[in-house]
Amino acid sequence: MAKTKEIRNRIRSVSSTKKITKTMELVATSKMKRAQDRVNAAGPYVSKLSEMLSAIVRGGVKLDLPLLERRSPVKKVAILLITANRGLCGGFNANLIRLAKRVVAEHKDAGREVRLDCCGKKGISTLKFQGYSLARTITDMGDRPNFDDARRLIDPLMEAFLKGEVDEVYVVYSHWKSMGSQPPTVLKLLPIDPPAGELKRDSKYLLPEFIFSPSPKEILEDLLPRYVTQAAYTCLVMNTAGEQVARRTAMKSASDNAEEMIKYLTRNLNRARQASITQEISEIVGGAEALKK
Repeated sequence: MAKTKEIRNRIRSVSSTKKITKTMELVATSKMKRAQDRVNAAGPYVSKLSEMLSAIVRGGVKLDLPLLERRSPVKKVAILLITANRGLCGGFNANLIRLAKRVVAEHKDAGREVRLDCCGKKGISTLKFQGYSLARTITDMGDRPNFDDARRLIDPLMEAFLKGEVDEVYVVYSHWKSMGSQPPTVLKLLPIDPPAGELKRDSKYLLPEFIFSPSPKEILEDLLPRYVTQAAYTCLVMNTAGEQVARRTAMKSASDNAEEMIKYLTRNLNRARQASITQEISEIVGGAEALKK
């Protein structure tokens, strides 16, 4: 009797856990759809910015702008790690942290000083526990990042780059390729590398000659900070979408495991009940035989 009671308690416990994981899976699915819409909406803007930048740079004008300046040798780099504020999303945070640590180690091995910034409670707590020194931490980034969040994230690093405090700026984030692929990725934000490759044949920026008004320098002085901010915003929305995909996958796996465990426990309960009934019948039969004697 005690064994069947214990199994029933475990079944109730696992069923309660399954309800929670199923609810979290549904919530993550809803957030994932909205996050994916933001990623898709950011794509055309990034594409047009890149196309405009490429067209201007290919105009044959030599430009000397701070955000395009490549410094040699590189003495100090800034690395921005973007993680989630919450867990229960499989290896999402762990993979990003592992990649960031590898990038930090590579730059230190090259003799460069590394400034490490982190956005997301999970990355902050892990890195601090492992003894890493963080120059800046951000813990209030929501599930719906906007351009103000992107500016708050990247403006201090852009300012440090312009002042010469850092020579390169990198961001570690989850890059959205498709619903089934969001690999941890390292992106160099500064200095800006003008987009390479040929312009599209049907591009309205594909002109034999360029007439700039205002001057190319004035255009790029306004365009380049927007380009950096947009890149930071794209990293944020991609990271958020990847987090929700990872959480949905983890919660679905947990719900499936709970369902399997309930089936296993139910079989054990039926066996225990059958054994108990069989034992009771045997005792009754044995008692009746004893009375006959």
